Amino acid sequence: MTTTVDATSLLAATEARRRAQRRATSLPLTGTAAGLAVLAVSLWVDPWGFYPGVLVPSFVYLAMWLVAARRRRPGPAWTTEGKDRYGVVLLVLVLLAYFPGALLLTRFAGPAFALGIGLLLLARRAEDPLLRGPGIVLVVTSPLIALVLSPVLTGPLLLALAIGCGALALVAHRREAAMLADLG
Repeated sequence: MTTTVDATSLLAATEARRRAQRRATSLPLTGTAAGLAVLAVSLWVDPWGFYPGVLVPSFVYLAMWLVAARRRRPGPAWTTEGKDRYGVVLLVLVLLAYFPGALLLTRFAGPAFALGIGLLLLARRAEDPLLRGPGIVLVVTSPLIALVLSPVLTGPLLLALAIGCGALALVAHRREAAMLADLG
């Protein structure tokens, strides 16, 4: 009896395992949840201050880039190295933070908008709905929160979004841990 192995499915399974080892889904969701929590607290302390909204996304992706660089593991030559593009997202967010109209963009698009853009950039490469969904939610709701609500109410809503991202990060972490536990 002979068995045939589909090379495409074998490569996809190997790549899924490598993404689970790198925590490629739970790491961005955890970072986004932490960034949203910091933004919520900073807006509770100073409801009219928008500097954290400009700087926090860059710091979040810098931290994720450093964590991902420490987790890089060598693997077989035929698998991908796992470039999750944290550096590219970091560069985009830093350029966005130092753009001359960054404070206006933060005022009208909301402080969580950049975190949502970062998730969407990562989701585009990974094709992961657990990254794409929260990214879309942040990109859509952040301008609505910033333009419609009072800055005093922005903090509690950002905290609710942080709790939601944290819950999704927990789901992603458990899914990655289950995948790695199946390996032995």
